[in-house]
Amino acid sequence: MTTPDARNDARRRLIRFAALGIAAYAVAMIATIPASAVLKNRPWRAGISGTVWNGEVGITGGGQAEWRWAPLRSIAGLGYAADWKLRGPDTELGGRAIAGFTSVVLDKVSGSANAGLISVLRPNLPFTCDMIAQIEMERMEMGGSGQMMQARVLSDPGSCGMRGMAAARTQVPALLFTAEKTGNATRIRLAPATQRMKTLIEGTLSPTGQLELTLTPEGAQMLPFLPLPPGQPFRTTL
Repeated sequence: MTTPDARNDARRRLIRFAALGIAAYAVAMIATIPASAVLKNRPWRAGISGTVWNGEVGITGGGQAEWRWAPLRSIAGLGYAADWKLRGPDTELGGRAIAGFTSVVLDKVSGSANAGLISVLRPNLPFTCDMIAQIEMERMEMGGSGQMMQARVLSDPGSCGMRGMAAARTQVPALLFTAEKTGNATRIRLAPATQRMKTLIEGTLSPTGQLELTLTPEGAQMLPFLPLPPGQPFRTTL
């Protein structure tokens, strides 16, 4: 004769098996969604292949970004989590990402990248740079009410200039960019790598995404291509 406890145990096992089956089906459905059905078209995009689980997108100029879905991190973080790599000319960068309802978080990012990639991804910038930088970023959160950055970027010497004016480029020494969360805000600083007491740009990023940057007189002299008046804070919202 089956006891009530045995029937309850059997019912719980059935519920668990059903839940696992539903979860497995959902994962399979998500994994087979074409990446092209999810990602928005961008001017820099040069082809896309693969699925949400494992895909690749081409970048104008010869680069490519690839990702692999991390389902366990997605469940734990209540968002879409992935491991990603970015490759291209003088670029080998990788890290982790998770996209939630209101924010995107990048963490454990390390590697090297050519600053020219910024010009491809952000074509509205009025200047372009050609230099290679070593990047170590512990965490960056964009969107939502907890925006912050913890990063260190060390560049090699290179050149920068106004977009479309190749003949009037400025030779730029090696630079050190740091972003460190202090209290509720992130403090941002750019300095020459060999003269780290000399500040070229300083600023703050608030948890709500209010970014304030100030170009110092020394920065205006060393980086004349930046369209910022020295000593006057530039404010924007990320």
